[in-house]
Amino acid sequence: MKKEIRTSYTASQILMEIILDHGMPLAEFEKQTGVKPSRIKDPDAWIPMTTFIRLWELAIEATGDPALALRLRKSAGIRMVHFVIQLSMHSPTILDSLFHFTRYSKLISETDTLEIANIDELVEVTYTNTSPYQTRWLPEHHFSFGVELGRFLAKENYNPIRVSFQHPDPGYKDVYEDVFRAPVLFQQPKNSIVLLKKDLLQPIAARDPYLQSVLEKHAEELMNKRGKSESVREKVKEYIFTNLSVGEIDLETAASALNMARSTLYRQLKIEGTSFRNLLLETRQNIAKAHLRDGMTNSQVAYLIGFSEPSAFQRAFKRWYNISPGEYRKLL
Repeated sequence: MKKEIRTSYTASQILMEIILDHGMPLAEFEKQTGVKPSRIKDPDAWIPMTTFIRLWELAIEATGDPALALRLRKSAGIRMVHFVIQLSMHSPTILDSLFHFTRYSKLISETDTLEIANIDELVEVTYTNTSPYQTRWLPEHHFSFGVELGRFLAKENYNPIRVSFQHPDPGYKDVYEDVFRAPVLFQQPKNSIVLLKKDLLQPIAARDPYLQSVLEKHAEELMNKRGKSESVREKVKEYIFTNLSVGEIDLETAASALNMARSTLYRQLKIEGTSFRNLLLETRQNIAKAHLRDGMTNSQVAYLIGFSEPSAFQRAFKRWYNISPGEYRKLL
């Protein structure tokens, strides 16, 4: 039996309030989402990703605002945030805050992977959603909230150099430019945001070192528990999602990345009822359908899921689903 993919309550309560404030009766809300408001308000709650995506759908439908993910935190501010974000807010600098958030992001969502890279005087933060539920709302929300939080902590002008998204331009580029105040690129190889290192080295004046130490101790305890409970299957799927577009990946490269012998990884996956080949296929299929739904071309999808040529992807897609990518788009 597959484990349910989950995310924390973060942002869910704000989305719930938007849906209810726009006239949906409470009973109808519970019927549409399958959850009770009291569960969403629990700070330790985990919500299925299917439910979280449904909340976004209902909130966007209720407001009629397709750019809601970009505007959500600009209007709601930093209320109702996860304790990991509180930990980040009490770090010495904004760069330290980023590193804390990156280290503990899995406590907020099981599907989020963040990477930080130093490029001369710049810092690039890359966001990857490792779930089958690929949607533009998640990177939009993460990046817009991150910038708003940086502006709040810096108390100064704080703008990125460049923001890149994998999805095509959804038709509200002016909102992106208003939120980020920087060039925004679409249909890029990865979701990333580039910032000046000097801006990130600004000290956080209102930090509380004692509160940070308490929250960090709690985060480490939860990370240790999570590490013990996380299956090899989950670790391999995360590796595949993160590295699909980077180059050739196989059982051997995955074993090396996980510090395991090839035979050990093969055996562990077999015990868990799967194989590297099956996980790679499942991941490619899920990402391909999600990106086609977002309007990406065959060439873009082929690159993002590790095919050398669009024609190879087209043949594979036809083999998987008995229809071509173009026919799939028409069905949508």
